[in-house]
Amino acid sequence: MLTLILDSADKNLLVALFKDGKKLDEISYEAWQRQSELMIPELKNILDRNKINPKEVNQIVVTLGPGSYTGVRIALTIAKIYALSLSIPCYAVSSLGALKNKEGTSICLINARSNRSYFGVYDANGEAIINDKVLKNDEVLNYINEHKSYHVCGDTVYLNINGENNDIANNMYSLRSEKTLVNNILALKAVYLKD
Repeated sequence: MLTLILDSADKNLLVALFKDGKKLDEISYEAWQRQSELMIPELKNILDRNKINPKEVNQIVVTLGPGSYTGVRIALTIAKIYALSLSIPCYAVSSLGALKNKEGTSICLINARSNRSYFGVYDANGEAIINDKVLKNDEVLNYINEHKSYHVCGDTVYLNINGENNDIANNMYSLRSEKTLVNNILALKAVYLKD
């Protein structure tokens, strides 16, 4: 069973392959505002270097937001086209949930600009304790201070605090479930959050 993982919701581009539940290969690096030009070549690169025919992929896992307006759409569009053309299952997961720590409750954050954050709280299994939303950065910092035992996950440099960078590809793979399975690929839409 070959699973393709795609994420471009934030600053990083991520393309990964799993074979029978184990990570086979991963390409991940900062590609802010360049994901649209780099995602397809990196997808080809990872398939070629693992000698995999694109038609051998059995399922796809993709983030559907929140995150960068354009970034979210890049991976999502590729996943939709791929899944539709091969008639394979597609799983769509929260880009915040993909940041979680698998050892405990996580405050997951992405910079939403304009002194705001995309914010969600997830348990170790990836179930939302607080659904994804937008909060002002001072509200986020207050919440973090009130929940010191929680893991703070994501690139939080913009908040002047240290956040954990967890294995997003493994997290995305683990979030595949009946709940995240896309029943109608044509109806799949990105999640854009506003205040």
